[in-house]
Amino acid sequence: MALYEYRAIEKNGKNRKGKIDAGSLKQATSTLQSQGLYILSIGAAKGRSASARQKEKKSTTAAIPSKVITGFTRQFAILVSTGIPYDKSLEILVEEGEHPEFQHVLSALRAQVLEGSSLAGAMASHPRLFSKMYVAMVRAGEAGGTLAKVLEQIARVREEEEELKAKIQSAMIYPVIMVFMGLGIVVFMISFILPKIVPIFQQFNVQLPLPTRIVMFASDLIVQHWLTVLILLAGSFLAGRRFFLTRAGRKLWDQSLLKIPVLGKVVRKITVFRFTQTMGTMLESGVELKQALEIVKYALGNRVFEDTFDQVILDITRKGMDLSQALRKSEIFPVTVIQMIRVGEESSQLEKMLNQISIILEKEVKQTVEKAVALLEPVMILWMAAMVGFIVLAIMMPMFEMNQLI
Repeated sequence: MALYEYRAIEKNGKNRKGKIDAGSLKQATSTLQSQGLYILSIGAAKGRSASARQKEKKSTTAAIPSKVITGFTRQFAILVSTGIPYDKSLEILVEEGEHPEFQHVLSALRAQVLEGSSLAGAMASHPRLFSKMYVAMVRAGEAGGTLAKVLEQIARVREEEEELKAKIQSAMIYPVIMVFMGLGIVVFMISFILPKIVPIFQQFNVQLPLPTRIVMFASDLIVQHWLTVLILLAGSFLAGRRFFLTRAGRKLWDQSLLKIPVLGKVVRKITVFRFTQTMGTMLESGVELKQALEIVKYALGNRVFEDTFDQVILDITRKGMDLSQALRKSEIFPVTVIQMIRVGEESSQLEKMLNQISIILEKEVKQTVEKAVALLEPVMILWMAAMVGFIVLAIMMPMFEMNQLI
């Protein structure tokens, strides 16, 4: 199957343009003409060739925003709920889509479905776009005849996650601006103001105070050896980034995050929120507990929790423990969450209890983030004041000494 762009005129004289998924140019033309359209132009959709797209599959899928997939899920759920077949629903979404790369993905999905593949199987061939959780839920929905409901649940979960992520990002804008402003002020004073004052100090040939010598050393580094400093900083950043992309580096990073005051509390709550939301959604969609446990491990987003979760899975699948018992043994999940999960198990409503816990945790995370940002703002102001104050002190101290000599 291929994607074609066309311009045509409808029977009422209105111009129409769009995209159509077809096996050949002739088939695309025939389909459009059967719809009563007068074709002005038609050709292959703009974008990379099939071989180039295959070669650059990773970069292509990485360029597709998460919101595009969420929007597709929501629209697909609506179309499927009306009884439209999968292939026809995908064809509609291809024609109406606005993201060229994702249109090619949908075209490939439709082709696989027409060839006899299940929708979940087709989605599994695009793991960077459709996670294991996504595919497992779609497979369960197909098997149980509840695909529309499952897609609705997936869309809801993704929208909630994106909303929470956007809230955290927006909350961090002000502190980040403050940090860069503080660094900018410090670099400006060290690079431009201090070099003009230092010659005055040197004329008196006196022992300069320690704060002044520290600031002068920093000024000399930035002004005289800025290229070396820049190379060292860039090298350190790249080396650190490469290390933290490894398994050991990521675990060290995640351990450090959990130990930071306030921030560690936020990270822990977000991780537990992901666990309860993902587990609850999958179990409610009909995914088996064992499969859900294997999938949820990779949705936690924290290596410390992921490594501990391996033992949780073993305790449940091999030792026959309940979920609450295995989580209690892990000693990393909050006691209140474990108690609520136990109540859900005893009442045979585990999935509902997990979803309820996720709703509570989502509210707590938002409140904690707001409190953390409210605390971070005065800390940033104090940090800026301390940095600027130290430089001012370094400049004023030798001036006081010179006044005494005079």
